[in-house]
Amino acid sequence: MGEIISIVSQKGGVGKTTTAVNLCASLARLNRKILLIDLDPQGHVSTSFGFGKFDIKGGIYDVIHSSMNIEDTIHSTNITNFDLIPSNFDNEEDGKNYYIAPLKELKLKNILSSLKSHYEFIFIDCPPSLSNATSNALVSADSIIIPIQCEYYALKALGKLLKLTRAIKKHYNPELQYRGFLLTMVDLRNNLSKRVMNKVRYTLKGLVFETMIPRNIRLAEVPYYGKPAIEFDKSCKGSTSYLELAKEILNQDGTTDSNLFKNLTPREEPVSKQMKVIN
Repeated sequence: MGEIISIVSQKGGVGKTTTAVNLCASLARLNRKILLIDLDPQGHVSTSFGFGKFDIKGGIYDVIHSSMNIEDTIHSTNITNFDLIPSNFDNEEDGKNYYIAPLKELKLKNILSSLKSHYEFIFIDCPPSLSNATSNALVSADSIIIPIQCEYYALKALGKLLKLTRAIKKHYNPELQYRGFLLTMVDLRNNLSKRVMNKVRYTLKGLVFETMIPRNIRLAEVPYYGKPAIEFDKSCKGSTSYLELAKEILNQDGTTDSNLFKNLTPREEPVSKQMKVIN
């Protein structure tokens, strides 16, 4: 069975979609079968693969609100082992007003369960908010990745998200785990980046990925080329960093003192117990 991983941040501009696109591409390059679902009404995942409005035959909201068969919304990318289900709004404002199914219905969770046997990893790119859509993604997930931009406001925004994950774990999804916190847009020449990095690692201990994602212009050029960075410049720092992150995820192991994090995070089991699909 595959693992569903939601990539979550209530703050925009922290590298959430960049992480979704480039991490998935790196895992596909490592011969893992990947599905990426765009739950963000901005629809930037589709842009990252060169899909225009008229290239999309259906999206995740069609499945939730119009009972479209989810298999009919899966789009192949130009990368072997990598499929996506796009967001499909005419504009972002429509998306903001078009809410996903009420949480109590668990509709997204039930829909995605039918796909877990077809993919090794199913990633969900969430909206930059603590909306009902984000809550549904957390209920549906086996684990989550939280990108943290190396700036003060991004760090400050963590509190509400951690509170939401604890509530989701308690009431809806007791098996929810953290894959890890990911430091993004890191510039080690910048003293602020260093301070934020050190504070995050001190506060979250072993929950922070060893791999950090640097500021890299190639990552910003993904929508221009219509493909992940590894597909047009595999040697750039952004590409090599996401490939290292993919390898780190595939090799995650170890144990964690649950008491250290029980008031901070939803993870209460050793890391080794969350690695259900990695061989």
